[in-house]
Amino acid sequence: MSNEKIHPTNRSISRRDFLKAASLVGGAFTSSYVLTGCNSQPPTVTTPTPKGNEIVTLNALYMNQAGYSEKVLKDIAARYAKASATPVDISFTFVKYDELHDKIVTSAAATTATFDVILLDLIWTAEFGKKGYVIPLDDRITPEIKSDITPAIFSAFVYNKQTWAFPFLANFQCFFYNADHLDKAGFSAAPKTLEEWYDQMVALKSKNIVKFPYIDSWNQKEGLVCDYVRTTGQCGGDLFDADGKPAMDTGAGLQALQFMRQLIDDGLADPAATNTDEPGAMNAFVSGAVSFNTNWTFVRGNMLDPKLSKISASARTGLLPPSKDNPAPTGSVSGFQGLAVMANSKNVAQSWDFIKFATDPTIQSENLQSEFPVWTSVQQSSQAKKINPDADLYATTLANVHHRPRVANYQQVSAIIQEEVHNCLLKQTKPEEATSNMVSRVSALNG
Repeated sequence: MSNEKIHPTNRSISRRDFLKAASLVGGAFTSSYVLTGCNSQPPTVTTPTPKGNEIVTLNALYMNQAGYSEKVLKDIAARYAKASATPVDISFTFVKYDELHDKIVTSAAATTATFDVILLDLIWTAEFGKKGYVIPLDDRITPEIKSDITPAIFSAFVYNKQTWAFPFLANFQCFFYNADHLDKAGFSAAPKTLEEWYDQMVALKSKNIVKFPYIDSWNQKEGLVCDYVRTTGQCGGDLFDADGKPAMDTGAGLQALQFMRQLIDDGLADPAATNTDEPGAMNAFVSGAVSFNTNWTFVRGNMLDPKLSKISASARTGLLPPSKDNPAPTGSVSGFQGLAVMANSKNVAQSWDFIKFATDPTIQSENLQSEFPVWTSVQQSSQAKKINPDADLYATTLANVHHRPRVANYQQVSAIIQEEVHNCLLKQTKPEEATSNMVSRVSALNG
């Protein structure tokens, strides 16, 4: 098993040199854009000693719902295979997010892993670490590397003082709006508070600019938990208290669900939201049917692409508006993604080498238009800000994310929250009843 650490001296360039320029050169690599300055080189590929012409097959599992696109990941895999000293074939399987967890668990139970490299959502860190589904990575990561990744991101993949995945995507929810719609309604800027946002939605509807000003992914899936956590963060709090006990029946948790329900009751949120996932919500927004969408970072690249969006000229990114009583500049929810190696993989060394390659800052620099890198130095570089003028907004949002509870029985906790929130949005229960049910049911899980 290879224990080679990620370290700047193992790369063809240092991250400092990378920040001077991010155009990739060399026979096996083609950059998607060119920045000014000297040319940088692709990340070094260090693989196990080849055994003749034997081809190593790596099977990787990712989702096709948010995050890096299938095209981007297949391109990374192809480039890694071409650069690798060991003949390697990387096969990606893409599934919807809600299928990921069960496929990983099934792979972990097999004698030989179905998948070698997996996408690990931060909410599964405790479960997968506790059950030994993936290998710890601490002896492969230097303190210097950790220091260039925001602690909030890196710590999301730490459980019981061990790191179970390497950060791959600094995913979080953002605020997207149609500036042309706001202008027609008489507003010169995005809302600064939750209350102002409500007033803008009322105006957009009353002036018949749109039938429903807002849409979100409120189907009974994990995305609904994310939206509830995010709205609670906008209201200045969390669903669980400092002792890890459910507390959504008072304060920000209750206020958040009351706000979500009010948007349904007042016809401001499209009722189709209760049966919509993240891509569906994005499609409604980029079509111009709604004025607002709260969604993951992947929306930005799509909404600005005139081939994919009807509103590319008027689409904007802003800060998620906090409630007037929340002193924070914004509130959001984390959806950080990591790459992990399955503990029963027969290709641990090669899997780790691929993860090093895929997470390298040079590789991540190619997708700054749509996604946010995990490396702090890349996030703060002037080149990144040229490519993504919203980088400062992203940084502010990242600094104010709220996390879903990090508990080993998260799947059960999430299922309860999904059911109770969804019932409330379908008008089957009131917010006060739904939040009370959540507290009692989650508390009962632990006796």
